[in-house]
Amino acid sequence: MSLNSVKQYADVVNGIIHIHVPEGFNAKRVELTIVPLDDDTSSRSTFQQFLLDSPEMSDDEYAVIEDKIRHLRQWK
Repeated sequence: MSLNSVKQYADVVNGIIHIHVPEGFNAKRVELTIVPLDDDTSSRSTFQQFLLDSPEMSDDEYAVIEDKIRHLRQWK
């Protein structure tokens, strides 16, 4: 048995959801899990906020790291 999974987003219109399956999807029976999406883009997960609040690397810091990488590659 092969597992062909399809993930897509759909709008609910008058309580109806239309799901389009790709060509070649031949399953006669499927399992559906319907999860509401939060349309409020202002709410972010803790991890997303952590990434946004993280400090940025300066060009000089990046150049130092690149130099160390070049040095380490010489030892291969």
